[in-house]
Amino acid sequence: MASFLLWPLSVRPQVPPSFETPPAITEVEARRFLDEYMAQYMKMDINAFMVFFSKEAIENRMLTYADIREIYRRTFENSDSLFYRLEIFSVQMNKENVNVTGRYEVTQTIRGSLIKKVFKGNIQWNLISENGALKIREINYGRDYRGDQPSHQYP
Repeated sequence: MASFLLWPLSVRPQVPPSFETPPAITEVEARRFLDEYMAQYMKMDINAFMVFFSKEAIENRMLTYADIREIYRRTFENSDSLFYRLEIFSVQMNKENVNVTGRYEVTQTIRGSLIKKVFKGNIQWNLISENGALKIREINYGRDYRGDQPSHQYP
């Protein structure tokens, strides 16, 4: 019995558990995410659309998640339709996030009218993996103004 106590319980070498780093976000995943983002935007369902945002998201360097939700809710509520077009300029992958830059164009048909407004400009997203899903951590965009008055509708 004494020899039993001296023999190790396992013959396998004892190694510390590995701490795997989450796989980097790929360009294909980022592009697919933005395709789904645009599709949900055009469906104008605020709950489905806000799934794309981290609860820590910031828009245009100042708006919090609650602000973002309210702005998009009003945009959807005041629209009969929205059409979103995006041209991606670059996708830069880092260990923990992806930065995407491009140019957007949104055509909004105002609810109850035939009036169409076009919003366009440069846009950039910072995407992160949060609990296994891509989320927008930060979104910043500008708007090309051609002598028109600024609107409170956002892309």
